[in-house]
Amino acid sequence: MFESFSPPSVDALYRTAAAYAADPRPDKLDLGVGVYRDENGLSPVMRSVRIAEERLCAENETKAYLPLAGEPGFLAGMSALLFDGERPDNVAAVQSVGGTGGIRLALELAQHANPDVRVHLGVPSWPNHQGISDRLKIPVSVYDYLNDQKDAASFDNARNSLRNARQGDVLIVHGPCHNPTGLDLPSDEVVSLLREAASMGVIPLIDAAYYGLGNPLDEDLTAIRDIIEQLPECFVSMSGSKAFGLYRDRIGILFIKCRDGASAELARGNAEVLARVNYSAPAAHGAQVIGTILSDQALKEDWQTELALMRGRMTVLRETIKATADDHPALQIIWRTKGIFSLLPFGPEVTEALAEQHAIHMPPTGRVNLAGLSPDTAVRFVDAVKELVAR
Repeated sequence: MFESFSPPSVDALYRTAAAYAADPRPDKLDLGVGVYRDENGLSPVMRSVRIAEERLCAENETKAYLPLAGEPGFLAGMSALLFDGERPDNVAAVQSVGGTGGIRLALELAQHANPDVRVHLGVPSWPNHQGISDRLKIPVSVYDYLNDQKDAASFDNARNSLRNARQGDVLIVHGPCHNPTGLDLPSDEVVSLLREAASMGVIPLIDAAYYGLGNPLDEDLTAIRDIIEQLPECFVSMSGSKAFGLYRDRIGILFIKCRDGASAELARGNAEVLARVNYSAPAAHGAQVIGTILSDQALKEDWQTELALMRGRMTVLRETIKATADDHPALQIIWRTKGIFSLLPFGPEVTEALAEQHAIHMPPTGRVNLAGLSPDTAVRFVDAVKELVAR
């Protein structure tokens, strides 16, 4: 059996991570895999997370399976966070295996409802959007997410792509802090685009992974909530990896907005069936951690404070880069972006030289995780780019 396998393609981010790990130089920098890092280069355990984990360790009395829909406290806490109160009756909520699992579950549900579903996707995008669609054998229609100058998201390109859409298709849209570009459409254009899609029977799928890391948390949640309220149907996948720093705990949630409460019950039930055959039952730890934080006002406030400090650190890094870049064209995009990512206008030749000559490791696409920098190493990064990229 296994001799028939073809060699798999190696994920570019994990290839970058492997090269970084193998680099013996003590001053090496990892600007690859998309995790938030502090100034010491670590992806920290947040204070509220640590307290919640200690509390759970002391108080947990069982390791029995969770309900198929997920940990009730987590579902209630994330619903209250997003909707600023009780979740509407026509919105179903199902725990997922990270934000990735939420995307997979949404696309499986869409395919279950419409075997002829197609996905419409602006590129560049997070690679798993295409990868999951391919595994499910869902055709993908792509359009250029950025304008011709590559310095802003293009509303016209997205709108033009809808001309080929059919009822029952899915349009994938990033939530705040686009991955990999760091460039978002203005919120009014997002609403306009998704309302037009909805008028055609196209179901929006909002991938919200980086809420609170580029804009104030309330601003991001309000933007997502406004989108949901203006659409008759949609999916929203929210990750617990970034805002809570629970990357390895693989915790996420899928919200399914339906036309009425009965349809929401049907959607939840079908999502549970798909989850059951995919992984049997949801995992408890990350869900209980988030549920504990969001149900305790002091922990919730501390989480929001630390999240704001993380966002502030990203702002300082961008300001440092801008102050030292001398308006270099290869770096100008950085201070126009939000979140941990920017997509720089160079490719493998430059990224390979950065790794070989300066011990700076980043993917060949030019996507840089700015959280891997400190104010000091940001200056070093700027100097290295200036050396390698002509004006």
